[in-house]
Amino acid sequence: MATLQDVARRANVSLSTASRILAEVPDKRFSYSEATRERVLRASLELGYKPNLAARALASGRTNILAAVFPRVYDTPFTALASLQILASLEEACSRRGYHLLISSPALDAPDAEAGLRNLLDGRYVDAVIFDRHFASDPIASLVRAYNVPMLALGYAEDACFVRSDGFTSGRLLLQHLVSLGHRNIGVIAVADGVHLGVDECLKGLQAAAVECGLDAGAFPRLDGTLSRQSGYEAALGLLQEHPELTALIALNDRMAMGAIQAAHELGRRVPDDLSVVGHNNLPQAAEFSPGLTTINQRLEQWGEIAVDIVVRMLNREPANSVILPVELIVRESSGPPPER
Repeated sequence: MATLQDVARRANVSLSTASRILAEVPDKRFSYSEATRERVLRASLELGYKPNLAARALASGRTNILAAVFPRVYDTPFTALASLQILASLEEACSRRGYHLLISSPALDAPDAEAGLRNLLDGRYVDAVIFDRHFASDPIASLVRAYNVPMLALGYAEDACFVRSDGFTSGRLLLQHLVSLGHRNIGVIAVADGVHLGVDECLKGLQAAAVECGLDAGAFPRLDGTLSRQSGYEAALGLLQEHPELTALIALNDRMAMGAIQAAHELGRRVPDDLSVVGHNNLPQAAEFSPGLTTINQRLEQWGEIAVDIVVRMLNREPANSVILPVELIVRESSGPPPER
């Protein structure tokens, strides 16, 4: 197996020069000509040199490993697909930058949920920690802060750098879309205590759009679900039976919207002819559902790239700010004009 000494000898440079050029986190105190860099990189490829991660960590003080803390899939089954999309994006972004991603999945309600992460932090195995929103105000976040390790939240966080979508604009776009079609009698399927899910911001956007359109958002009937399709079904049944005048429903996630469409069908309400239903998240199933679901695209595939970029900036002691990503209204077949009365 080729060593760093072999690479230096082949490139005709010193051992320290080869080491600095091949470092994934370059030492900015030293600069080398493009010709020298090219010789070292070519020698490394020709010899099949693979750096020793442990040695690199000792030399640089970094492991080039980022930890991603996400809840177990069966703890959050109704947001698991979104989490998997974000994790895939994180992994790709880490790979492009020469970092490795270590995924930790503690149970949300486990009394020793932070034990595994504490071991990683004690051993200095990770350079930074990226949190799913479920842990943004959790003891786990406090633990990382105590170790003075760079951290970033994916979703809503009050006291940490974060990446999230623009929930306010999401709510605004959904209501504006329905009003532009002619709807005035609109029901809402939300989630109780939804700060970390972005639901509160979405509701604020909905209310702001209602005021702009001359409507009273406080008059919109609302029932809360639990993000599941079944809860959307039950909430829609309740809303439509209690308020038969409704011509549209806004469900603040796609699964609940799909449940609402099922409820409408059972009540003899055709979607979108008799009732429009819109969702939020743009899950892959949204386009395949019948009818295709009008929803909000949160650009989850971009979250990982941006999150890793921010974390690398933190590690390099460069300015790093939170990012709120723009959202996009995806119009499909589940929304249309209200029925003529």
